[in-house]
Amino acid sequence: MSKPVGFDQKVLLNHLDYTANQTKKYSRKEMYTILDGYLRGDITGAKSRKNAITMLMKIWYLVDEELIPIRDEVLGKFSQLTKEERVFVHWGLTIAAYPFFKDVANEFGRLFQLQDEVSSKAISKRMKEAYGDRRRVEVATSAVLMSMKAWNIIQPVGRRSYTKGEKIVITNPLIQSFLVQVLLFVMESDSLHVDLIENHQLFFPFYCELNITELRDRKIFSFHRQGVKELVIERNAI
Repeated sequence: MSKPVGFDQKVLLNHLDYTANQTKKYSRKEMYTILDGYLRGDITGAKSRKNAITMLMKIWYLVDEELIPIRDEVLGKFSQLTKEERVFVHWGLTIAAYPFFKDVANEFGRLFQLQDEVSSKAISKRMKEAYGDRRRVEVATSAVLMSMKAWNIIQPVGRRSYTKGEKIVITNPLIQSFLVQVLLFVMESDSLHVDLIENHQLFFPFYCELNITELRDRKIFSFHRQGVKELVIERNAI
């Protein structure tokens, strides 16, 4: 049985910003109508527009129950976030919503630890190994690459290779808490080493040195030492 792909087309930051700004205001049914109206100027084809709406809703509106509290908290401060912080949140929620996007991001992160440039061919090969050598996987890989490029996460060099954009530094305690919760979610874990969170290849476009004091004050995490140096962060039971 082949794994589902679901990532059909390029997603733009202004579309994600707009979706986030509407998410707390409208019902699910209303959201589809509102997004359809908003996207008409950019996406003329009805099928393409429907695909885009499905993706935007999955990323921001129909999030997993576990992430709803932090999603809502981020939305409460969304207008105060910097452009870079908004990119970070879009990135995290897209990773949580789409395992295919997550796997492409992870492969980029892994390869960027070894080299400065990554070819689209290497990414495509890895995705076909994981998801099957089918047209849908090619389309989805291209859609993820075009999205990352549109977000300035990766930048083209030569014909078919990419380099990393400039690292985005994240110091906002709320966004750091969001990072921890997204990683716990996608890794299906209740605890992670702080060092792993700060250097995880899924978040290769970003630099984040966790503010342990601020995170501890949020009362949703506990910290304990493992050995002499390893600090572990753990989600508190609700």
